[in-house]
Amino acid sequence: MTESDLIREEIAELEAQIFRIKGSMNRADNGVKLKKLAVITRLRDRCKKSLAALEKHGAAA
Repeated sequence: MTESDLIREEIAELEAQIFRIKGSMNRADNGVKLKKLAVITRLRDRCKKSLAALEKHGAAA
């Protein structure tokens, strides 16, 4: 697997986690889940930026 494939796999897993957290939220534990959701979302966004940079660098080479 290439680095791009690995990053895409990580993004897919993070998006699945985001979906599961959003689906399981209820009033009692929203604070904890919102914090976890924010962290996972930031991580997913960093992975997307890394993937875009990797693909741009690959296209330029």
